[in-house]
Order: sequence, then C-alpha cells, then structure tokens
Amino acid sequence: MLQRCFNLMNGSISLAIHNTDKHILYFHEEVLLLALREEDGRTDSKASNYRIMMAAALLAELMLRDRIAIDDTKKMIVTLKSEKPIGDPVLDRALEKVATSRKERGAAHWVQVFSDFNTLRDGTGASLCERGIVQREDGKRFFFFNATFYPELDPKPEQKILARLERAIFTETRDIDERTLVLLALLRKSALLKMHFDKGELKDRRHRMKELSEGDQVGKAAQKAIQAAQAAVAAAAAVTVVITAS
Repeated sequence: MLQRCFNLMNGSISLAIHNTDKHILYFHEEVLLLALREEDGRTDSKASNYRIMMAAALLAELMLRDRIAIDDTKKMIVTLKSEKPIGDPVLDRALEKVATSRKERGAAHWVQVFSDFNTLRDGTGASLCERGIVQREDGKRFFFFNATFYPELDPKPEQKILARLERAIFTETRDIDERTLVLLALLRKSALLKMHFDKGELKDRRHRMKELSEGDQVGKAAQKAIQAAQAAVAAAAAVTVVITAS
C-alpha cells in the first residue's frame, strides 16, 4: 500500500513504496525508534553511536535476508550473494553499495560506509512516518541549524520491541525468536538499552545477555550476522575515537 508522509512545516510530500506494515520492522528501524525521544522525536543525547548501530543493523539484515555472505577470516570479508532488492530504500542502497564495489571489503568497512549515508536517519524516519509510527516535523537545532525530528505517533511498535527485549533479558526463557536475539546482540554493549532499562538491573543480567548473544540458540546465518555486526561496531567505534582524538 502506498502511503504519504507529509512534511508538516512546508507541505511537501515524501513518497516511497515498500513495507507499510507497522508490525514488521527492520533492524535499523528498531534501532532508530529506540534512539529517538518519544515526546519530541529528537535523537537522545545518550544514543551518540546510534548511526553505527543502525549501520551494523543493515549488515545483519542483509545477511539474514541472504543478500550477502561473510567469511570466517579476521577481516570478515563481505561477498554479494544476490542483488535482488528488498524493498526498503535504505537497505537497498546498502545492498547497491556492496554490489557495485570494485573489490570485496570487510564488515567493518561496510558498517563505516553505511553509517555515513546522508539518508540513514531521515530515510529510516520516512519509512516509519509512512506507516504512522512517527510524524515528521522540521525545526531548528541550536536555534540556527535546520533539522528534522520524528515524534512518536503510535507507541505500540516501540513498546513491543521493549517487551521482546525485556522478556529475553529479565526472564530465563529459552523460547526467544531469532530476530530478538540478533537485536539484543546488536544493542548489548550500546547505550540504547540503558536508555530504556535500569542500569543496575542490566548489569545483573550481563551474563544472561552474553549467553544469549554468543550462544547456539540461533541458526548459523544469524550467528554469523551477530559476530560480524559486533566486530564491525567495535572496529568502527575505534576508528571514530581515533579520528576524534586526532
């Protein structure tokens, strides 16, 4: 179904044709939802590395959807398996980047590339907007700089994400779906979980999160996606620290 997402400040319209089911979210959409403040749609200051997390989420999604493969070498070289579009503009741009690369690159390289997409946040925000989960508002950051914000319209999708994570982290159940395990692995060492759950309680459950993230409860593809995404996040974060310090 084609839906319109209106720019509330100037009346312009953003259109896209892709997944319009608000109950089915891609990993990068889930990460952005968790990074945004519900009340004003600004990215929470605590979520400073959310772009890296979204980029790693794209990598994991492409692998789980059998578009790429990642080898077992230290660099975790990414190879193309299929150029078939997924139907999400941000994911398809990431896939196109891999497909048109002149040489094969490691997972950390692609996470860095994906995190630099100028449409990463707003392209994902538009997808959420078109499904009625958030609305788009144009405004100013620091009074001078144009910015786009995505305040929440429908809290249910985010509430469902948090309920899945809470059940995985704070119970002893082994009945956890694969996508929740991959999402937890992506978020485990980020600030995003601490934004939504008590720090002390998370600390008490760190062994549980480690077990779920590194265990054998998921299939081989999901395990590889988790390993690659976690390694890529660590490598990309290290590069960011070096650049910032230099």
